[in-house]
Amino acid sequence: MLRKSKTLLEANRAAGRLFQPGARVPGSILSFVPGHGGSKAVAEDLSRILAEALGIAALLADFDSGEAPQRLDARTWGALVSEVDGLGVLGARQVHPRQVGQLLEYARDYYAVVCADLTHARESHALEVLRVSGGIFLVANSDHSSLQGVREKIAWLRSMDLDDRCGLLLARDPKGVSPREAEDLTGVPVCSLIDTGEQLAQLAMWLASANKAGATGQVCEYALAV
Repeated sequence: MLRKSKTLLEANRAAGRLFQPGARVPGSILSFVPGHGGSKAVAEDLSRILAEALGIAALLADFDSGEAPQRLDARTWGALVSEVDGLGVLGARQVHPRQVGQLLEYARDYYAVVCADLTHARESHALEVLRVSGGIFLVANSDHSSLQGVREKIAWLRSMDLDDRCGLLLARDPKGVSPREAEDLTGVPVCSLIDTGEQLAQLAMWLASANKAGATGQVCEYALAV
């Protein structure tokens, strides 16, 4: 059930789940890019684990749906953020691409982690989000067609000098390749397997640890043991 909440920021701040602006460095922005159709579920699941299980101030940025006001400021934030089963979701599809950077900068003043799902994002939106992301996760199955999609995406990201902040989240297919072979085929390090809830929880704890250490901008430089 989706409901609009003009007081979501205030409620989360009262519960201790939000930053106080100026109290510490801004939060991290992590992008999730599909090599297949699974990145939306991964981004949402990770956001929920971070927020509900680990107590991290996490926001899911959704570029799939939602109407946005013309002006972006604190007074209109409530029109952009909805609560979906207890998770804060930023509906940003209708925001003009030129305003996406401003919107995310505002969000990271209040949230420790912003997980941006780019599954259905317009290219103009995706470009703006990717440029400000500390980590970019390509989500794929281990079959050859999905990994070919990753190869195409990483070539696109490399053309913008963004490939050095990329990591691969891999769901194993019965007829697919091993994590090491997936790395060899794509040139992207496998940061985590995502077959089970336990693996997603391990990934969330890793992200939380990196955020606490102030090193979330380098989250894709180190791979979890797979």
